[in-house]
Amino acid sequence: MTTFDRPTRQAPAGPGNARSLGEAELAELASELQKLPKAELHRHLPGSYRLQTLLELAREYRLDLPTYDLEGLRQYAQVQPGTPANLGHILRTVSTFLRQFFVTREAIARFAFEMVEDAWRDGIVYLESRFSPWVLSVAHGHSFDDVLMGAAQGVAAAQRLYPVQTGMLLGVTREAGLAVASQLADYALDVAGTLGVVGVDLAGDEEMYPPRQFAGVFERIRADGRLGITIHAGEAAGPDSVRAAVETLGAQRIGHGVRVIEDAETTEFVRARGIVLETCPTSNVATGAVGSFAAHPLKPLLARGVAATINTDDPGWFDISLTGEYLVSLTRLGLTFDELRQAAIHAAAGAFLPDPVRAALVARIGNAYAAAAPRITALLSGG
Repeated sequence: MTTFDRPTRQAPAGPGNARSLGEAELAELASELQKLPKAELHRHLPGSYRLQTLLELAREYRLDLPTYDLEGLRQYAQVQPGTPANLGHILRTVSTFLRQFFVTREAIARFAFEMVEDAWRDGIVYLESRFSPWVLSVAHGHSFDDVLMGAAQGVAAAQRLYPVQTGMLLGVTREAGLAVASQLADYALDVAGTLGVVGVDLAGDEEMYPPRQFAGVFERIRADGRLGITIHAGEAAGPDSVRAAVETLGAQRIGHGVRVIEDAETTEFVRARGIVLETCPTSNVATGAVGSFAAHPLKPLLARGVAATINTDDPGWFDISLTGEYLVSLTRLGLTFDELRQAAIHAAAGAFLPDPVRAALVARIGNAYAAAAPRITALLSGG
């Protein structure tokens, strides 16, 4: 598991009660956590990959890589402990490097298939994956349909083998500009409810492109009502970004949202509105959204009744899994198992699913975690 402990901006009120467990206890705890059914709301398809797959695609499509050594590839394809804790830097380096591999519809399908397969191995029973059709179309001349059909093809093939329910979120990229954002909104409405499309996401530089610039685009999506809305906010920018995402764009969920903790009124605002926060512990530290695991606000957010959840963001970037993020949350963020259960239930309750299906998912996860509580609580206590 990659470890990031780089001092940057310090969020207030960190939990400060990380647990120390031996290797054997950690391995047993990880095994128990892996068995739990999980829902993940925030995972990017372009950030979900195996290093071996990158090498195989490079050979198949004759891509010019700086190295064809698996371990050497890590410094280009993954965020390393020495990488600056800056989201912009990571996007300009790791993210940009990876776009070359999404070269055909078949390559996109492979990434999607392996994403679902890896999710199943990690105990995930419900997964929402997001991607921008525009980003991948610009990189390789794909149409929006090429990108979506490739992803849908891979997901469908995986679902024939693995019982992972998967929804897709189409990303609107801030940097693409308002005209492209409008095109993506039209496209999302055209395919809503088909090919697994359940929602839309706004991603990109939230400081340079605040929510108000996209108010008209998201008003159409909100008025239509068929797609869930999640907005990246409260990661690179502060609490005001989160409030604007909810009030201006109609966000039901916030991607990351960790910086709401900097303002008590905004924290209460998201709690009272029932807004789901898609926190990503390792990513939040690696990108500098929080200063360290000890400063991560997941525990205090849960204590204040906020519907905060645990996600991977980009498991390929950070060499992590959702089970690993659960382990980090328990051992480094200081969550109790009951708080972890709350976060897991929040994820199920925040899924962009029909009400009866969502209720069944909540019940499944709640029952499984209740059954596992005695064993995992004992492990956390050294028993």
